[in-house]
Amino acid sequence: MFDLPFETSPIIYLAVASLFMAIVICFAMMVNRIRKGILRGRGKPVLYFSLTRNLFRFMVVFLWIAVSAAVLFLAAFIQSYKSFTKEELIAEIRCVSLEDGSDTMVLDISKIEGGQKLSSQEFILNGDQWALEGDVLKWDDWLNFVGLHTMFKLTRVRGRFVNYEDEISQKPSVFSLVKSESNPKWRWLYKYGYKLRFVSAVYGNTVYTYPAKGKVYEVYVTTSGFIARVREDKDLSNLK
Repeated sequence: MFDLPFETSPIIYLAVASLFMAIVICFAMMVNRIRKGILRGRGKPVLYFSLTRNLFRFMVVFLWIAVSAAVLFLAAFIQSYKSFTKEELIAEIRCVSLEDGSDTMVLDISKIEGGQKLSSQEFILNGDQWALEGDVLKWDDWLNFVGLHTMFKLTRVRGRFVNYEDEISQKPSVFSLVKSESNPKWRWLYKYGYKLRFVSAVYGNTVYTYPAKGKVYEVYVTTSGFIARVREDKDLSNLK
């Protein structure tokens, strides 16, 4: 996703104001022409402008309208594209399997808030895959358009077995990422959020994949939930 070095919202506001002014001026010019035509028909003296000068004035106003509309539609398109494809980096995860033949992993997670990486936490997990869980509140699409992004809260990490029989028989490994999971705000949103006018959905979301040495998993929140992307780990000292 591309990122512009400036915000499109002020451009949209300016384009709307410019378009409104141009339409008002065009309407005033048309009313003035009609009024002068009526006065001339009644034989009353009116200030006269040549046809060429009148056409030039109308052409300038129409060009003003066209340019303002074009800027508005382009800025609105860019704004909508950025809003509906926005991805916010919320965590970095490193996870490797232990080399002892067991289904055990070491996971290191660093939450990211406002672009700043917080202190990391390390967990020992049982399973074939690591999983990250959390709460998600999805707004109505038009709120995404005006810049309101998905609300979320990371709550747990756990190990996950691919075979459901192993999931049942093996000892689970689940760890909380919050001080208290009994959050009254999110509990209320789960029960009644669907009734709120500007809320599209409130739900739990999980992202999971296999551990890998020398890889970093970047977890993002999008307009629909969590995703994980993989990149090479430049810091080879992690989880050796």
